[in-house]
Amino acid sequence: MSDPIVFPHLDGGAIAQLPIRLTIERLIPRLLFPEGSEIRDSQNSLLRYSWSLAYDNLSDAEWQRFRSFIALTGHGARSFAFPDPLGNLLAASRDLTASVWLASPGLTVAPFADPGQPAAFILTNPTPAPLSLSQSVSLSGPFAACFSLRARWTSPVNFSISLGDDSGSTPRICLAGPWRSFHVSHSPAPAPSSRIVSITVPATTQILVAAPQLEIAFQPGAYHATSSDSGLFPHAWLDQSDFVSQSNAPGAHSISLRIVSQRSL
Repeated sequence: MSDPIVFPHLDGGAIAQLPIRLTIERLIPRLLFPEGSEIRDSQNSLLRYSWSLAYDNLSDAEWQRFRSFIALTGHGARSFAFPDPLGNLLAASRDLTASVWLASPGLTVAPFADPGQPAAFILTNPTPAPLSLSQSVSLSGPFAACFSLRARWTSPVNFSISLGDDSGSTPRICLAGPWRSFHVSHSPAPAPSSRIVSITVPATTQILVAAPQLEIAFQPGAYHATSSDSGLFPHAWLDQSDFVSQSNAPGAHSISLRIVSQRSL
């Protein structure tokens, strides 16, 4: 089995330049009859995602990565894994009790009704040692990433969040009080195959958390809630028959890409 095709990264670790355009269409299968009537199969609908990405002033190294990537896809014939540059790469960010989240033995995670924050969860550590809630994401490539969440507790209490990969992790000590956002960024040196996010609750401590998000970014953006699916699309395609590009000078290259993928509704 051949290695998966990795989408190219920019020199700074980003995946795209702004602006990014994303359109989402609902595709409903139709059965047409000779007299002109039709039946729509809404239960088997699909969502079609279409991204339009434009890159300007690419360095020579960036330009070569895009040229190699296009060649690896056979100019659009092969699929590749694509992380949505506008999406949340975590699965089940609405439900921290889902199986995709791994809780250390002894840590309890339960929904909590809080008028100030929908879909909040209370993390309780009754043990004498720190315990963590984590999720691993199969994200290949040396992308800069940012993990963020919101947290609260009735009195100031420390907890920590971390974002890591195959080579190590970047932790951040946080202080929970009123509802507040926290984030940690990590830029890997090699090209890891995954990212791991974690929330660590100190011994005999409780905190409320909500809105966990992992992005390819240096700073957190607007929160995008996810259910079972995340912003990772394992099968995406280049939706174009030609690749209009320009090279005005060394280190001043440009290209536009159209990427599509589908997902069950």
